[in-house]
Amino acid sequence: MSPSGIALKKSRFTPAARRTLLLCLMAALAVMYGIAWFAPAIGMAYNDGAYLVTAVTHGLKTGALENPPLFPALLAAFSLISRQSQWLKLVPLGCTLLWLAFTKRLLTKMGASQECSWLLVAMTAASPTVLYLATGLFAEPLFALLATVSLIALLDDRPLVAGLCAGLASITITTGVALILAGLLTLVATRRLKSATSFLGAAALFAAPWLGWVFSHGGIPAASLHLSELGVLLGNNAMLIAASPFTLLSGYTSLYPGLLTAVALLIVLVRRRYFVPDLFIGFYSLMLVWRIEPPLHAFAPVLPMFLWMLWRVARVGRFALVTKLTAILMIGPALWFGVSRISTAPGLGAVTAEMAPPNNWHEMEKLFAFIRTDTPADSVLLADLDPVFFLNTGRATVRGFTPDNYRNYYAPPGALVTPDRLRASMLHDHVSYVVLTPDRDLPESASFHQAVAAMERGGLLDPVGVPGISGDYRILRVVAP
Repeated sequence: MSPSGIALKKSRFTPAARRTLLLCLMAALAVMYGIAWFAPAIGMAYNDGAYLVTAVTHGLKTGALENPPLFPALLAAFSLISRQSQWLKLVPLGCTLLWLAFTKRLLTKMGASQECSWLLVAMTAASPTVLYLATGLFAEPLFALLATVSLIALLDDRPLVAGLCAGLASITITTGVALILAGLLTLVATRRLKSATSFLGAAALFAAPWLGWVFSHGGIPAASLHLSELGVLLGNNAMLIAASPFTLLSGYTSLYPGLLTAVALLIVLVRRRYFVPDLFIGFYSLMLVWRIEPPLHAFAPVLPMFLWMLWRVARVGRFALVTKLTAILMIGPALWFGVSRISTAPGLGAVTAEMAPPNNWHEMEKLFAFIRTDTPADSVLLADLDPVFFLNTGRATVRGFTPDNYRNYYAPPGALVTPDRLRASMLHDHVSYVVLTPDRDLPESASFHQAVAAMERGGLLDPVGVPGISGDYRILRVVAP
């Protein structure tokens, strides 16, 4: 036996020790997920609030149909019982737990040992981003569940089930069409043409109407960019995707680990490439490159499959022990960053996102209460977090501008919101009040605050006193639109 094999054999824990470590890890994760789930805030990331607006208005609010329909439809069903935040957050949390359970089954089917599958599932569950997505109103956990079940059905030669789940995944996140392409190509390449027909027909049942709607309403946003802008978008997203596994596990954003990931992935594709899940991850990553927004959240559903791709090569030979120890050690930083995110939940009522601390939900509730009791019922509000104020005050709310994601995330720094644009919206939408909250994790927040400050200095807005509230949370009355 080689020295590395002897070292690996000596380093193995007894079954009882492994079970004890696993139970301790599961207990720690249960506490972390419980604290994050109990936080009452909804809508602080904007997208989660937009999903809920689509759900409660059945897509009738302007702009609500921009989101794929399956996740809002599921939220709408739950909201018929209650709109209490913990109840609604059971949807993504339940999807996450089922996703992790099915992921273990998928990894085992693809050749992973029980020990390996448990370790990769634990690494995924410990990811700070997975924790954040699982305890907020985000569609990624539902997509991850459907994609995983579809791949399992594909491996079990159940093309109808695989196609139905792939079609449902594509109306959860549009880039899920990569799963349809990968599944179809896998079946055709293995000469299962009858299965390929069943798979495609089942997938098209859900995917075709939604894709038709998307392409009839503008198609792929990246196609409207100038060539130079498209080059910046594709280059940045490619680097961010390569760095995503490290960022998802550590909570720390750095592009340098992406170089190592790219090299390791190249070795995997040369030495041990498989149709499943490699083809899906390849198509999916290509589609994420074209999205005009950072791909981190969207990459989370394929994290365990990507880790399995790397593990396939490194699990044997001289690097086996190093690989296992590295994987175990990566759980530590993931838990640490996860704890740092949920540490704000008791005091602020919200979990920290990647970019900055969240708004104080308790101060937000004071604003909601004041607006409900001290403003006319037909008032129109203007706020950067317009879904949150619409949902919690019953007042019509507009954002005042249409965000440009390319300028928000990829272009050089500049004014993302201007006073003239906000004033035009105030005139057009008959705005009565402007609401200011910190919104530190929204890229256009600083420009929004500067534009409102300029209008206040110009005498267009008059501050309204709200008793017992922090100065970072303000209401201003429109006096001269």
